[in-house]
Amino acid sequence: MTEVALALIQRGRRWFLQRRDPANPVLPGLWEFPGGKVESGELQEEALRRELFEEVGLMVIGARQLPGLEGAVRLLPFLVEAQDIPRTELAWGWFTLEEVKRLPIPPANVPLLQALITLPGAAQSDVT
Repeated sequence: MTEVALALIQRGRRWFLQRRDPANPVLPGLWEFPGGKVESGELQEEALRRELFEEVGLMVIGARQLPGLEGAVRLLPFLVEAQDIPRTELAWGWFTLEEVKRLPIPPANVPLLQALITLPGAAQSDVT
């Protein structure tokens, strides 16, 4: 099964998401947490660090893995502390969980969003 490491980066009450290229044949134009596939022989956290740097130029300072989510792919979410400002040509932004709920996101990320809503310190007052 394909494993995908995801970086969940929170600053204050907002989470970092980027929008997939509308011309991408896979999930075009949907908003998602940065990350990507774990390559053969690669540790999950190594994939997280590599993908986050490749996609948005951020260096991981610390990462804590959350429970994975099974579906068409196995999502491996990490709460990430990162430094620097994201650098990407794709659209991106910092969103409250309430705002994320209104964005078009991949169906596999819906359970992840629900998990974040119940996560201690995830700005509960921002969600209904």
